[in-house]
Amino acid sequence: MQNQSANIYRILTLTTDLLLIVVLFALVGWWRFEDLRISNPEYYNYYLQLWVLTGVSWLVVGRWSESFTYTAGLEQRNVTGQLLQAALAQFAILAIIVVGLKGYYYSRLFLAVFFSAFYAFAWLSRLFYVAYLRRQMAAGKWQRRFYLLGSHATADAFIALTNHRPELGWTYVGADAGTLDENLNIDEIICALSPASEQYQKAERWAEMRGVRFRYLPDMGAHYAGQMNMSTLEGIPVFSWRSEPLLLWSNALLKRLFDLVFTLVGIVVLLSWVFPISAFLLLLSGVKPLFIQERVGLSGRPFKVLKFQTINPSTGDSNGLQRWMRKMGWDELPQLFNVLAGQMSLVGPRPHTSEDVESYSSFVKNYRIRHWAKPGMTGLAQSRGLRGGGPGADEALLQERIRADVYYIENWSLLLDLRIIWETMLRTVFYPSSLHQKSDI
Repeated sequence: MQNQSANIYRILTLTTDLLLIVVLFALVGWWRFEDLRISNPEYYNYYLQLWVLTGVSWLVVGRWSESFTYTAGLEQRNVTGQLLQAALAQFAILAIIVVGLKGYYYSRLFLAVFFSAFYAFAWLSRLFYVAYLRRQMAAGKWQRRFYLLGSHATADAFIALTNHRPELGWTYVGADAGTLDENLNIDEIICALSPASEQYQKAERWAEMRGVRFRYLPDMGAHYAGQMNMSTLEGIPVFSWRSEPLLLWSNALLKRLFDLVFTLVGIVVLLSWVFPISAFLLLLSGVKPLFIQERVGLSGRPFKVLKFQTINPSTGDSNGLQRWMRKMGWDELPQLFNVLAGQMSLVGPRPHTSEDVESYSSFVKNYRIRHWAKPGMTGLAQSRGLRGGGPGADEALLQERIRADVYYIENWSLLLDLRIIWETMLRTVFYPSSLHQKSDI
């Protein structure tokens, strides 16, 4: 639900971004080449084409990523995520087009400085606009006055929310069990009555005759947690309790590309020398280098996970090298090949054995929601130090771990993946013991 603030935000962001493209392109171009029209007219034409393509492509990807859209409750992380999506999409578009335009004409220094400055200023301006709009609405500006017709638990929660957070842009002016005053001065009617009732139909006609927007607020019950999402099937509304950002093909593709790029870099830069050295040292210690075990992955399907062997199969103990590898997470590095094969992701719920799945799901009711996403080499639970499993797993700790995994699935973003990877790296360096308390997780 939007109000006037959405239009203001759209105008401000569109105007600012276009001005930034014009001004920064000219400034960086002058800094890099001085007057290109005189020094090299042919190059000038190519840069003029790039300037036009940059503006057009930014408008296209901005609309796709909704980076020009303001919604109630928009936060800094949402703004950052939208802008990052738009930037990656624009890079993909321009990379294809620029190759066709003989990209060797373009200065890498110019491109790096211009796009870095543009994205930085576009991001900062959005943060400023969001903060400004929220302050203005909290002070009472651009409010949509609504009247609530009917009553139930969700309606009470809606009233409490709008009263507590005026920055959302909604002002409650009154309620009634089922009638409407002819002299009401309102922008919206929020109807909490049954659509099959005569009062609902009368209220809908009343709103249409006076040009007042009419909205229906269903009763989600007293325990509604605020995460329900609606989709339609041929116009028929269908509600679900949980959001799944990775169901969108664009998000799934973005995550897969992220996995492939960083996995290939990890294999070339790290695993290319770590793997043979680690395998050789493990062979010297008298054990096979690799440990292959069946785990449960996406949609509950089994797959073979790769690890360095850190427990001697015959004795059940570990030597000093194996204990160090497990403590530092070194034994997980072969799973980069699982990520490359598409069986795992860099970030996601850690995969468990089928025995653990049966055990944990018996006393954690939403445990199997973890299978809605690909398992990861690390996850939100691991970045928070929530480790520990097996037969003696602490139930309270396990509940926290599953809660973190479910939160990740419902709130996935590329920024969240980057944050989890960064926090895991920091924890590995400074607090490695909190990352790998158990060998089977």
